[in-house]
Amino acid sequence: MKNLIICIITALLPMVGMSQELSEAVQPLSKKAIKGFLYDVTNSDDGGSILTYKMKVDKKSDAVQFEEYAFDNTPSFTTNKDVEEKKVSKPDKEVTGFYANVGGTNSFDVLSMKLKLNKYVQLKTWNHERQRYIVKKTLSRETIKPRNDDGKTYLGYASYSSSDDAQTDVLVIAKAESKDKTQADQFRILMFNDQLEIKESLLEMTGAHTLVFCEQLPDDDVIAVLAPNKGNGEASNYVYFRFNIKGSLKERIPFKSPAPALLLTAVYQRENQVFLFGSSPEEAEFFNKTFSEYAPIFNPGYTEGGNNRLDFNWQKSLSKKMANFHLIKFNNNKMEFATNIPVSDFKSKFKTAPGDKGATPYNGKRFYIENFFVTPADEYLIAGQLSAKVNMGSGNIVDSYEDLVCFHFSKDGVLKAQYGLGKLNNDKKSEIFSMQQNFYLAADGNSVFWEILEVKGVKGYEDFLDAYYDNPSFYPLYFPRVGKIDLTNNTLGAFKVMGDQKYFLKRNFTSYFNKSNNSVTYFGHDEDYTKIWIGKMKMQ
Repeated sequence: MKNLIICIITALLPMVGMSQELSEAVQPLSKKAIKGFLYDVTNSDDGGSILTYKMKVDKKSDAVQFEEYAFDNTPSFTTNKDVEEKKVSKPDKEVTGFYANVGGTNSFDVLSMKLKLNKYVQLKTWNHERQRYIVKKTLSRETIKPRNDDGKTYLGYASYSSSDDAQTDVLVIAKAESKDKTQADQFRILMFNDQLEIKESLLEMTGAHTLVFCEQLPDDDVIAVLAPNKGNGEASNYVYFRFNIKGSLKERIPFKSPAPALLLTAVYQRENQVFLFGSSPEEAEFFNKTFSEYAPIFNPGYTEGGNNRLDFNWQKSLSKKMANFHLIKFNNNKMEFATNIPVSDFKSKFKTAPGDKGATPYNGKRFYIENFFVTPADEYLIAGQLSAKVNMGSGNIVDSYEDLVCFHFSKDGVLKAQYGLGKLNNDKKSEIFSMQQNFYLAADGNSVFWEILEVKGVKGYEDFLDAYYDNPSFYPLYFPRVGKIDLTNNTLGAFKVMGDQKYFLKRNFTSYFNKSNNSVTYFGHDEDYTKIWIGKMKMQ
């Protein structure tokens, strides 16, 4: 194939306060690649990359056409070539799935929190033109409303399943009314299998409690935090549980909460360590007198916002202005520390990047956490965005993501600094998408590069299937902004925008980190999808 005209921009761009090498390359796409889509990106150990584009499938052809674009590690375009593969034919297959929910779509179930267990069997057939399985029909569907040994129905709070497709059991956090009215209703872990058979185990607690927070960790374990209700001892006597995905208890840790009413909103796992993040109001009242129960389980009939009526009420708390921020660390079957940092401290330690005029400090209101990073000195960086609500029209009110903040804590949880950065795009269609954020340690270990994938929201077809089904929507395009945090002096350097806001990344293919030379390679296109853009940043 005749090579296309190559346009390469290769430059070493000095950055104020940053030790980086930045190089970029632009390569036009062929006409047929423009009509296709980016299908795969492969990266070699020497830093080279191959971008593979899949062409629009010809229904009459027995082959699938691809075009590969190769770049070396500088990065410079080296070659492109056509690749052809025979279309694959596969037999029909039955797929069985399981899930738990509460309530339902009729008027009696819209507000209900009664648990339902579901099993479905679908027949999937191979679509020869699209080269993928699609659902042909649902063969069967079974739903049960489980009851405990006392004949009481369960109230559902959360449901989790294994990342291993071969593991079909589902773990549910639930509660059932006590047969003895003098005893508090008890939370329990329910496990149900492919026959919808239930095994339950009570959470070991005394008296009435409220679910404060729960989540599934990257290793599939499930954690849950519960607080005592008013009248059941001290308000700060919380309990932390950790289970494996088969429902076996791994940890039960009673601990003193840093606040009576602790609103937990995020969790991160680092090896066996678990970090919880939250906030609290000024008033020293019990959790159940301050916030709604945490219950993220889905109700298919609830449309007022949130996953169900309890979740709707809990999410209202996120807009409440808080007085304190909390970082809690669990490790080796104990709580190692729990911070109690006044929100006023964040403003006094607020630092911005040179030239940035739009940054806003954390003020105790909604804060979305995107990433958590532990430095070699065991200091902590918590990166995220201030959050609010935006009306997209016709009463469609959704979450919006505002200016960027990064909290810097010592190994003991002491606040060292708050770094802030204003976002570049303030239109509604950009604000409804959160920005991806990453940290890369500099070669000397004394600083980190804070990578922000800034959002430009657009309306159209995000991928091939959206175009195939004529399903336009708002979707995000990304462009990298990178700045440097000096961990010794607690300062934030200037940020560089890569691609000059002319070239954008899509969420399925953003970047590749090469650990051997401490570099990040970005894969993007112009907004018209006619050119490839490759950007490479070496972090020294």
